[in-house]
Amino acid sequence: MKCDYCEKVFDDDDNLVLNYFDHIQRYHYDVLSDNEKIMHDIRKKMIKSKTDYQVDKNIKGDSDLIFNAKNSDT
Repeated sequence: MKCDYCEKVFDDDDNLVLNYFDHIQRYHYDVLSDNEKIMHDIRKKMIKSKTDYQVDKNIKGDSDLIFNAKNSDT
């Protein structure tokens, strides 16, 4: 995949979307339109939320499993 704003080409791997998103954030955020900035900021919050959830899940465990284990008769 090639960047829409420069000549950088991204490897087609599992981190393609995150790498592209990070590249836009670092090098091209100032040239985005107002609507593109809004969408970029929303995506940034969504990615942060997902990352925070994954970290919390790894530390505390899956909430469904904890809830079911506490409320199980067995």
